[in-house]
Amino acid sequence: MLGKQHITPEGSFAEALERYLGDTLHDRIRVIKFEGARGLPSLLGRTYPLYEAWIAGRRCVFLAALNSAATPSDIAKHIGLVRDSVDAIIVFATPSLSAHNRSRLIGQGVPFVVPGNQLYIPDLAMDLREHFRALKQRHADGLSPAAQAVLFNHLLRHDENATTPSLIAARLRYSAMSIGRAFDDLVASGIAHTEKHGKERHIRFKAEGRQLFKAARDLLRSPVRSVKFVQGDHFRVPLKQAGESALAELTDLTRPSIRTFAVAASDWKAIAQTSSLVETSRDQADFVIETWSYEPAALSDTDIVDPLSLYAQFRDHRDERVSMAAEQLLETIPW
Repeated sequence: MLGKQHITPEGSFAEALERYLGDTLHDRIRVIKFEGARGLPSLLGRTYPLYEAWIAGRRCVFLAALNSAATPSDIAKHIGLVRDSVDAIIVFATPSLSAHNRSRLIGQGVPFVVPGNQLYIPDLAMDLREHFRALKQRHADGLSPAAQAVLFNHLLRHDENATTPSLIAARLRYSAMSIGRAFDDLVASGIAHTEKHGKERHIRFKAEGRQLFKAARDLLRSPVRSVKFVQGDHFRVPLKQAGESALAELTDLTRPSIRTFAVAASDWKAIAQTSSLVETSRDQADFVIETWSYEPAALSDTDIVDPLSLYAQFRDHRDERVSMAAEQLLETIPW
């Protein structure tokens, strides 16, 4: 039989399970009631409250033994019955477990979780290694371009309905798959979590407005990949004003002698060819082109790039006047 267990109300156990998974995996894990119990043998429904959650992109169903007298052999059989009926990783969950029975469950390959104590899900081992590897890498390097674009889109547009990869991808000119990876990046950074509603994945940020921006500030990166001095007529293609000339339009910074515009790095060659733009020296340039790691037009509805991308570009500028102007930008944003 299992070790001594304390009878725990179902609701509080689900909350404890959710909290433990979130704290252990550094992610927001939502534990909800499993709605597929009707298709299982009635014995299981009488013996266990059942819950489900998504962990590292995998669906997990939990058999919660709050005051069960089942032996490890019984549990292994019950896990097998659910596994035969449900396309998910099936996990035994209990408030407490003796060392002897823990060893027996591991010996039989039964996944289990004891909130506050231990998590053993071998089927998730590879996924969790990737999860933590990505978490470490993303914290070191900052947000990916797509993740930063998703964050800025949320902060600037305040659209509570734009929470799925398909909706955000259309707006930011990415593929839905790229936005899905951006969701992973934002979750790994600790500023967001995702939820599944049917087949759709939704992103939820853990804070809003200025508080969210402050949480993400150290993860921001300049969108600028390269700077090109160009001869030609920039009016042949609608470009967003960028760089210090854009910063001067939005703050008290003195306007530079030459204007700067931004294009997505992936579009630069095509734009240069169709508009007959030619790279030249600084002294002979008609204007400057910055190539960006994401589409600058996707985040701005005016003829100037968005203020958050400008801030990310200039916040650490060596010229104090420019870095102060970047800070001034933040006061113009309707948080």
